[in-house]
Amino acid sequence: MLKKILKPLNKSLMMACVLPVLVACQGSHLEIMPDLSDETLLTEHLSVEQMHQDIDALLKGALERHPNLDKYTQVSELKSYTETLKSQVTQPLMRTEFYKIVGQISHKFNDGHAFLIWPYQEYNLLKEQGAKPFPFEVFINTQQELYIQNDYQSGSERVVGQSKILSINGISTKDLVLDMQKYTGGESQFLREKVVAARFPVNLWAVYGFINEFKLEIESDGRTKTLEITQAQDWQQTESAISGKTKKEHYFKELEDGVALLYLEHFDIKPSEFKNFVDESFKKINASNIHSLIIDIRNNPGGNTDTVAYLSRYLANKPFRLVSALQEKLNKDNRGWFNYKGEEGEIVDTKWDEWETPMSDDVRFTGNVYLLTGSISYSAAIVFATTLKDNGFATLVGQPTQGFANQSGQGNLFNLPHSELRAYITTRLLVRPSGELTQQGVQPHYEIEPGNSITQNMDDKTIAATLELIRQKTVK
Repeated sequence: MLKKILKPLNKSLMMACVLPVLVACQGSHLEIMPDLSDETLLTEHLSVEQMHQDIDALLKGALERHPNLDKYTQVSELKSYTETLKSQVTQPLMRTEFYKIVGQISHKFNDGHAFLIWPYQEYNLLKEQGAKPFPFEVFINTQQELYIQNDYQSGSERVVGQSKILSINGISTKDLVLDMQKYTGGESQFLREKVVAARFPVNLWAVYGFINEFKLEIESDGRTKTLEITQAQDWQQTESAISGKTKKEHYFKELEDGVALLYLEHFDIKPSEFKNFVDESFKKINASNIHSLIIDIRNNPGGNTDTVAYLSRYLANKPFRLVSALQEKLNKDNRGWFNYKGEEGEIVDTKWDEWETPMSDDVRFTGNVYLLTGSISYSAAIVFATTLKDNGFATLVGQPTQGFANQSGQGNLFNLPHSELRAYITTRLLVRPSGELTQQGVQPHYEIEPGNSITQNMDDKTIAATLELIRQKTVK
């Protein structure tokens, strides 16, 4: 049942960016990482019956909260999988051991905004006691190959950025990635693998228990070597030609006469900082007589939509909305005082009436905008893409997003009753500005197959194709 309500909603859509960090929230069911109610849970074993009940509670909580779960996954298969997990629980276990079983349900949700959070209390305690997680930032390419992202140094020991990691503690990295993606959320395995890379140190600990000591087999410049990492070492990122190119998360640069690039690695930034960056960028754009602006969000996993709204105002030539409607599934936590929103289980369909206004004509960009999208453009980046496409503010070039054009968001959190492992499950569906409800990714106007670059940076094939489009348009 869909129920219309007139109650105005908070203008900010603040989506949880799960690739790579979680956004802080307010309220008990929106608090991301509360303390345990009883610290003896850190040392006690859970009974088999308690763990079975927790697995059932996780499934029940997801079904009660997710607004469209049957569109993301086969619910019958999900239920069958939970029974399989329960069959693996045959003896009392610690919370950390139990997570290695129950956490696998996350990938079955097939939604980047639905997953079980790792046992962060134990992880934080270990770090407070001096434990050292895996020290390197990594990225994963489309072949499930794992690379060290930057140059690092500890004393006289050095590691070169873009070195391939073949194995860690005797386990091949392909097996590691395949296993760890089961503990993350995402609409595809590829997206889940990107989450694995973004949270690699904590995933390596939560799934395998690896911390302090790591034996790596590394390939660099065609040679293979073994690197042993100890707790006593102090690995620090160092500057290099590679890291220098990839260090800036947001930047503006001119590509050629009249054409500029705005690169946005994420939207997970303070709105005030983003505002300053955008304001300065468009001052340069207007001063340089730029007629074509390329905006690159191919690596962008999202963030918050306040930044999306602000940037879009510079590109808009008419009032616009980021979304056309919100669909929210009510549960005991979000139904409001005295159930003013409705009853548990109802889907509340609310028209979005908050409109954004363009910047004044003397500062907004009036040239042609080309938005580069990729398979891992996600969350708030998808909202940005649909905002520009549906309102006619940009030509989209690149790959379809693997995340859906109508994004889930505004998750509720709840503890499993006995282990107090914490789950994050979305409760809302954000309907794109056009109102189109087709369950698919954002489709670019011009689809370009990516190149075979091994790096975490997108190759220039898509940019080259976009420049050719610009030249053709300029000639006409």
